[in-house]
Amino acid sequence: MGKTDVWGVLVALWTSGVLTAVGHAVIRLVQANAKNKNILSFTKWAEQGVQYAETLNVSSEEKKQAAIKVVYDRLIANKLPFTFSDEQVSAEIETAVAKLHNWHPEIKQEINNDN
Repeated sequence: MGKTDVWGVLVALWTSGVLTAVGHAVIRLVQANAKNKNILSFTKWAEQGVQYAETLNVSSEEKKQAAIKVVYDRLIANKLPFTFSDEQVSAEIETAVAKLHNWHPEIKQEINNDN
């Protein structure tokens, strides 16, 4: 098969729309994969922020603010500052706190003893 034949096949695929459809599908797959990685990183950063905040000897509201600052610092450092809304950051911090308390019963017990 010569270069002319290969070129003819490519032109036929392009004009029929097959090559365009495949190209579009590949682009969407790459975009979805990148978005998924950003979400996974965001979740990991929220968990790290909460773990850091739990080491501080401050009120729970100050711990939440410290965790939020860690998340925003990581988002800015990775050039994703406007990818997630304030509500999403806050919700992810709350989810990470709930996860941490389920994984570490001694923290949950400590909170219950304070009440």
